[in-house]
Amino acid sequence: MFQGPARHVPTVNDATVHGMVYPRRSLVLVAGVPRAGKSTLLRRLFGLCGNEERTVLTAGGVRVIDSLQSRYQLRPLLGRVPYPLWRWVVHVLHLARMAAALRGGPVVAHECGTRRPVRVLLSLLCRLRRYEMHVLMIDATPQEAQNGQKARGRRVTERSHQAHSRRWRRLRAAARNGPAAFAPGAESARTRPAPGAGAGLDLFRSGCGGSPHPWDG
Repeated sequence: MFQGPARHVPTVNDATVHGMVYPRRSLVLVAGVPRAGKSTLLRRLFGLCGNEERTVLTAGGVRVIDSLQSRYQLRPLLGRVPYPLWRWVVHVLHLARMAAALRGGPVVAHECGTRRPVRVLLSLLCRLRRYEMHVLMIDATPQEAQNGQKARGRRVTERSHQAHSRRWRRLRAAARNGPAAFAPGAESARTRPAPGAGAGLDLFRSGCGGSPHPWDG
C-alpha cells in the first residue's frame, strides 16, 4: 500500500480528493494556526493520550510527533521559568525530533506551517532523506482558534495570534496554486475545515481497507 506514489494527488480546490495513500517514505505535516486542532487530530487518528513526552511509534511503524511532546519533555527542567522564555527551546527540540524521525518509515508531525524558514528547512531535509512531503492544512477561522485556546487553557498573545492568522491567510491563498506554494517540493496539500479537526479523518482512512490508520499493513 505504501510502495508506490500517492494514488491520487488533490486538485487545487480539493473537490476530487478520494482515497489518499502515501508512500512509506512520507512526511505528512498537519498544519494550522495555534489551537486549530492539530493535536486533537493526531490523538484521534493514532489513539494518543495527549501527555506523551517522546515521539510515538505506532504498531504500524508510524512515528507521530506533536510539539506538545517536546514541551512536556522539557517541563521538568524549565517548568519554573515562564513558558514564553523557553518556547524557542521547544521549537528547536521539535524540529530536531522531526529530523531524527526521517529514517525510512512514515512520519506524521504537528507543525503550524506559518514560518517559511521552517517549511524550507523541512523540505530540504525531505530531499536529503529522500522523503516525500505531504500537507494537511487545518483551516480554522481566528474565532475557532481562539475558542480552542480557551478550551485548552493555553493561550498565545493577541499579537502572536494575529501574526499567525495573517501569515496563514496568505499561505492558504498561495496553496490554491499547488502544494509547492506551501514548501518547495511538496507533493500534495489538502485543506480541511477545522471543527474538531475531525473532518480530516477521511483523508487517512479512505482507501485503506479499514485499517486504523494509513500505515497499517
